[in-house]
Amino acid sequence: MSNISIKQGYIGILLFVILNFISMVVYPGGTIIEPDTKGYSFFYNFLSNLGEWTAKNGEDNTVSAYLFNSSMLILALSYFLFYVTFLRFQLKFNRNKILNFLSFSTILISLISFVLVAVFSADNSTFDIHVFFVKVAFRFLLIHCFIQLFIVYKSKLSKIMLVSSSLFCIILLLFIIVMEYGPNPFLDNQSLFIQVFSQKMIVISILIYFFVQLTESISLSKKFNL
Repeated sequence: MSNISIKQGYIGILLFVILNFISMVVYPGGTIIEPDTKGYSFFYNFLSNLGEWTAKNGEDNTVSAYLFNSSMLILALSYFLFYVTFLRFQLKFNRNKILNFLSFSTILISLISFVLVAVFSADNSTFDIHVFFVKVAFRFLLIHCFIQLFIVYKSKLSKIMLVSSSLFCIILLLFIIVMEYGPNPFLDNQSLFIQVFSQKMIVISILIYFFVQLTESISLSKKFNL
């Protein structure tokens, strides 16, 4: 495996965090329940609010939107570059062409959908399309994770990858259940908090999962001299 193609993932994660942090700092304010709040509320603003061209308080949000959209594109591209490299390694240990194809196609659909989440912002004019791609992105990511979990289990490549994949599958499944069947965030602040907190936890989980994959892939490349 090319260590450069893997290590760039660390840069992708770092840039995603930095760009979103700056985006939060410059976000004018407002939530879907209380449009008059000032600044970004970590527990009451969705990340998608950062990508809206007009903030919930009615002010221009162009800077924050560009930063957020860039972070989504960077992370998606970074993960794709990593996965293509990892897939070449995976092919040596998993000869099941159907599983490999499904693994690649599901993550590709998921990553493209995450990019389209940024392209079609949560602004009123594109809200329905935005939500559609959010659901597609996470559902295909869940399918991909279960496929990868099975591949890692069968190949017995790494206990760390097996444990991290198992935990991430569970967390992602719980997030989707909350997103689909949890309280409506438009009802009140308590409902909004539950959905926003759930979203923040899954994003943090994705970053940790990606980080573990990167670290373990580097370790495996040294172990097998690839």
